[in-house]
Amino acid sequence: MPPVPPGGYDLPLSPPVVQFPLPPQWVMIRSTQDWRHAGTFEKELSKACAARQFREQTPLRYRAIFKGEVLGVAFGHGLNLHDPKKQANRRLIYLFRNGDSTGCTIVSITNEDVRVLNDAQSAGAPKR
Repeated sequence: MPPVPPGGYDLPLSPPVVQFPLPPQWVMIRSTQDWRHAGTFEKELSKACAARQFREQTPLRYRAIFKGEVLGVAFGHGLNLHDPKKQANRRLIYLFRNGDSTGCTIVSITNEDVRVLNDAQSAGAPKR
C-alpha cells in the first residue's frame, strides 16, 4: 500500500452506512425570491405542525429551493401530507420550513403563484 500523503486524506474512506437507502427526492419549485414572499403565512397550521398534527409524511421528499434555502413541500390534496384533522385546503401547496422541529413555519401558495415566483417570469419576460 502506498503511504498516506502529508496531511492525510481529504475524502472519507467509505460512504456513510445507513440501514435503508434514502428515498428519491424531487425539486418541485426553484425560485430566485425569498421564501417569505412566496405565499401566505399559516399561523394555525404552523402551530399544528409544531405539535406534529400537520406535517410532511417524508421530510424533504419534495423540495422547494428559494435563494439557496431548502423547504419541504406537501400538497393539500394529500401527497406527502399527514393531516389527521383534515385542516388542509385541497387547492393549496404547503411549504414547510423546519418541518421536523417545534419551530415549524408553514407558507401556503397556489398553483398560479408557483408560475410567477421567478423574477424573470413575473416581469413579463417571454417564455422559452
